[in-house]
Amino acid sequence: MTPYTVIGGYLGAGKTTLIRHLVEHPKGQRLGLLINDFGAINIDAALISNANHNTVELTNGCICCSLSDGFDEALSTLLDFNPRPDHVLVEASGVADVRTLAQYGHHPGLSLSGVIVVIDSEAIRQQAEDRYVGNTVLRHLLAADLILANKQDLISEQERRDLGLWLSEKSPQSLIWPARQAALPIEIALGIESSAHGQSIPHLDHASSTQAFSHPTFARWVWQTPYAITRQAMERFLEHLPSSVIRLKGLIDSDQGILEVQVVGARRTLRKRSEIQHEGQQLVAIGLNPHFDAESLEQLANDWLASITQA
Repeated sequence: MTPYTVIGGYLGAGKTTLIRHLVEHPKGQRLGLLINDFGAINIDAALISNANHNTVELTNGCICCSLSDGFDEALSTLLDFNPRPDHVLVEASGVADVRTLAQYGHHPGLSLSGVIVVIDSEAIRQQAEDRYVGNTVLRHLLAADLILANKQDLISEQERRDLGLWLSEKSPQSLIWPARQAALPIEIALGIESSAHGQSIPHLDHASSTQAFSHPTFARWVWQTPYAITRQAMERFLEHLPSSVIRLKGLIDSDQGILEVQVVGARRTLRKRSEIQHEGQQLVAIGLNPHFDAESLEQLANDWLASITQA
């Protein structure tokens, strides 16, 4: 299955900046992008290897398809490429229903990786109260697995704290990621696809945002076993995951066949992957130092998974 991520947010929040960064710095991933306007992204001409009226192929393997011919047609065009993209990104227009677009991630051949909503930290609360666009903005927040709180440099520390509290009320299921210039590591945007060691990133939690630009580093936890486990055991493990886990991904050989594990925000997904062969289990989780506690995850795995595998 091809992972599928929706990137939404109201006009001017910074979606285009984020998308351009991901496409120009894919870190070895062959990205497929469904986009409204090539011109807005302004892809570096040096990266373009081939282009026609609705498709641009880049020298780094990434592919961009215009939505001008319709979403279904553009998605089919993208998935028909050989080789197929490693990950599909969809740019939602500023007024699009991101929840509806996310449903495509449950179609055969696709696997929903997450919904990222970019917000303007300075303007979001005013937008949410606007009589014309407020409902759209709030629907975006409710659909988000991860909120990229962009333009943090335009607000004060007190305003960052207030924004964190407001977002935790309006979108309690979401991870909140503060940023300037829509800076979001691809490891967070797309899931765990490359080494998470040593990357410098900003941090914000709901309780305190004074460390928003302190740039702590990624921490990673890996768990493996050759033994099969039950789906119920994995569900229990996921129920007890601490909030310090930003993302978790893995494949498990369960009593119900091969299952793909995806965690982002409050969403925990276990999806059957009958089309692949896999033996044993591997889970990879990432979080931020110093809040990420790998030892507690190891203990959690021992409590809920290891006893099952060794029974």
